[in-house]
Amino acid sequence: MNMQTITTRGASLCRCVGALMLVAMCGLAAQAQAARGPTAQAQAGQGPAAQDQAGRPPAPSPAAAPLQGGRIGYVMTHLFWSIYQSPDAKADCPKGYNIGPRGQFSALFPPGKPHTLVDSQLSQEAQTWNPNGKPDSFPFYEPVGPTAVGMNLDGRTGPNDFTSPTGEHGIDNQLFRALGCIEGFRGPQGVEFVFEDKAIADRRYNRVMLELSGVESLVNDNDVTVTLFRGMDRLLTDATGNKIIPGGSQHIDLRWGRTLIRRMKGKIINGVLSTEPIKELVIPWMNLDVPTTQIIKDMRLQLKLTPTSAEGMIGGYADVDTFYYQLCRNDSTHHLSNGDISAISLYKALLRLADAYPDPKTGAHTAISSALDAKFVQVYINPLTDAEQKQLTALALANTGI
Repeated sequence: MNMQTITTRGASLCRCVGALMLVAMCGLAAQAQAARGPTAQAQAGQGPAAQDQAGRPPAPSPAAAPLQGGRIGYVMTHLFWSIYQSPDAKADCPKGYNIGPRGQFSALFPPGKPHTLVDSQLSQEAQTWNPNGKPDSFPFYEPVGPTAVGMNLDGRTGPNDFTSPTGEHGIDNQLFRALGCIEGFRGPQGVEFVFEDKAIADRRYNRVMLELSGVESLVNDNDVTVTLFRGMDRLLTDATGNKIIPGGSQHIDLRWGRTLIRRMKGKIINGVLSTEPIKELVIPWMNLDVPTTQIIKDMRLQLKLTPTSAEGMIGGYADVDTFYYQLCRNDSTHHLSNGDISAISLYKALLRLADAYPDPKTGAHTAISSALDAKFVQVYINPLTDAEQKQLTALALANTGI
């Protein structure tokens, strides 16, 4: 054995011994800290009495119970328009799916037919960004059948209403008629479905949270308060990085998210939270790195609650122009083409199917009944200082009157 081999092995042995000593010292230090009790921990900035430099109480530990002091928080992990899909797509759309920009362009300007750039590409783009309700030459296919996912938003049952998969009548979801036979909006492989889920996981701009307060039970409680706001942190995932899991923590965005804060009253019956409608919800909706929003009027929640999750629907009337321009700004014609989504034809369908909020001058409806499938996981919301809590209360009052 030469000197180099001896030196190398000796250095490796020293590193191993050093690492073992460090582990042992850390373990002894932890035992000593625990033995000193909560008072010493608080003085060290680790215990329940500790505060950070801003004067905030400590954030709950991961081992804490999700429902603390009548409060529990949830962070959104999935959000997409409720599209009822039967096992057989042909039963939903017997005439097939609507064609997208490429198919329409080929039909309007077939190969071999002379056309100019202005009369073809630029003309189509102009119609995309300056849409109108005049009919075009392409048929627009809508889902057939009486079934749709959603809520009875107006409390009535009309000739254009659906029945839910569970048998509830009077379901208002005219947006489903507009989107149901467009391939890009159908899960689980439609481009809009895929990219929106990815954007929720990746982008903190989309970090929608809700907190329930005044909660005595997650099973039955006749009076709870729900506050919605935006978080500021990444989501907690498992070791693969692909599955979002409960138990993470979030800070509340009181600066850039101040206009997003909403508060509403609700009740829990047999584990399902139902809220009273509020005038308007603004949802941060970034897809493909373009920050936009959705506006849902007369918004209400219906969520099945557990200590680790909340799943259900957001119901209300989507503002037509906001919906349309969010789609165009996020996707452009290039990405819309991947999902066979003709913005030009879709806008005409949205205007035709809109069923709420008539324009005071023209009488044309400006919003369309809709529902969104929503999923949340439990999250610990980092405590606010007294000043921040007063600011949150003031913003909720200003934005929703509650």
